[in-house]
Amino acid sequence: MIALSGRLGWAAGGVAALVAVATTVLWTGLNHDVHYVLGCLRVAELPASAVFVHRPLGDRLFMAALSPLGSDALIRLGALVLLAGVVWWLRTALRRPEATLVATATGLALALAPNWDFLQPEWIASLLATAAVAGALWPRRLWFSALLGGFFAALAVLVKYTTLPAALIAIGVVLVLDRRRAFAMAAAAVPLGGALFALAVAIEPREWRWLHEFSVLNGASPLGGAPMDFTDLWRTVANEAVQAPLLALAPVSVVVIFRVVRGWWPVLPALGAAAVFAATLVQAQWFQYHLDALLPLSAGLWGFAVARWYSAFGRPPWALVLATAALAVAEPLAAAKSHSWRVSHAVTVYWVLIAVVALAVVAAALEPVRGGRPLFAVPVLVAVAALAVPVWPSSPYSFDFGWSDSTNADRVRAFTTTTAEMAGVRDAIGADTPVLYLTFGDVDYYLGNPTPCRYPSPVFLQRGMRLPEVRTLRSYAENAACLADPTPRYLVVAPAWFDLKALEPGLAGEISRSYDCERAITTDTLVVCPRR
Repeated sequence: MIALSGRLGWAAGGVAALVAVATTVLWTGLNHDVHYVLGCLRVAELPASAVFVHRPLGDRLFMAALSPLGSDALIRLGALVLLAGVVWWLRTALRRPEATLVATATGLALALAPNWDFLQPEWIASLLATAAVAGALWPRRLWFSALLGGFFAALAVLVKYTTLPAALIAIGVVLVLDRRRAFAMAAAAVPLGGALFALAVAIEPREWRWLHEFSVLNGASPLGGAPMDFTDLWRTVANEAVQAPLLALAPVSVVVIFRVVRGWWPVLPALGAAAVFAATLVQAQWFQYHLDALLPLSAGLWGFAVARWYSAFGRPPWALVLATAALAVAEPLAAAKSHSWRVSHAVTVYWVLIAVVALAVVAAALEPVRGGRPLFAVPVLVAVAALAVPVWPSSPYSFDFGWSDSTNADRVRAFTTTTAEMAGVRDAIGADTPVLYLTFGDVDYYLGNPTPCRYPSPVFLQRGMRLPEVRTLRSYAENAACLADPTPRYLVVAPAWFDLKALEPGLAGEISRSYDCERAITTDTLVVCPRR
């Protein structure tokens, strides 16, 4: 009976998951930040190692490897193929009865991550951290597994540096399963990370300078002297919990596991969450994708809780499963409300969420430890429904915080509109005509005209308008030098992002002397000035 229930459960869950994942490939597309990176890499006439896209070399090379796939759908599919390989590796490496459910839940948490998370450096770090866990546990030879686990943990850090918590979480997971391998993995990760960073600097010496300049570009960071903002941290975490039921219910998963697996291990997920919160606090930009490492962690905990309870009692942990089902239904319904409704009812929604989690914790702590009907399809389908919450067409980027007025459906409409707008510009100036971009990088992605500038999206010039300290940086001067390059035939400006009037007078004068914006081609979002 249990075997039949398991087979039916996996079949039902597999079909549901396939529909959700196919939706992301065929409809959802990629987010604007990923378009920014891809666009800058594609239009620059320099190799990916030499182009500034506000991402470290590790991230640039990863994205450059996916870029030749072409369309959003194929790039997402390519990333999902890599993810599937890592999930298979993790399942093989765990060598436990719970392996299939844990690995599948972890993989689906990344496959169905919020659109703004997908292929961000934090998402890539989560993928690499998952590979680090698998590598540290399999192959069986300790020295080889230490090198593999350490290598992927180091890569997880190098895709953004503030992704260090993802690597620490990976080490913590291995520590619970095999202390010797965890210590060997950590010992290998440190020198490997140092060697890989040294290699990055050797490939592109500016990498060292850009590392130091990142914190200056972010004027709100405590690293630059700004105060720590715990209120916005709380709002960011709360918004992510509303989009991710398994993250909200992580305390319940911990209680369920603790009832069948005693020990000190609950300290590790708490420390992992604290590390992710600290990295988010240091960045102080309050993008929810900074919390991405918590999504596979919470999904893995949920999968392990359900699988271990099944092993012990032959039935689902109903307190956890029913709470998950409730949030899987309620959260997308609340998110589908109008933006004004969400903003005005946000506090109520958060208190209801806290109450549901608290009641579920109590129920999980008191749930009777006796057998029952397997009904394996129920938790599997509930898990897929919960993990699919972020990919609903009506799902916003956040519930009531940053960019909460933009949904997945809005992004798809914007893709269609922007593609048509940029096609008109490209027809007017010629597809191969070199240009100078004063735009956010997703314009580069849609327009596709080449540029000779090392800074295809002029982040240093744009931030220098409001942060005077940025103007003292060497990269600011390099970026400014692009304005005098005689190669571009057109200047492409996005006024909503780059205000020419706020530019330093000397640079504004250089633009005026080189480009005739009185005869500009204008669209809804761009001003395209021909060279004089």
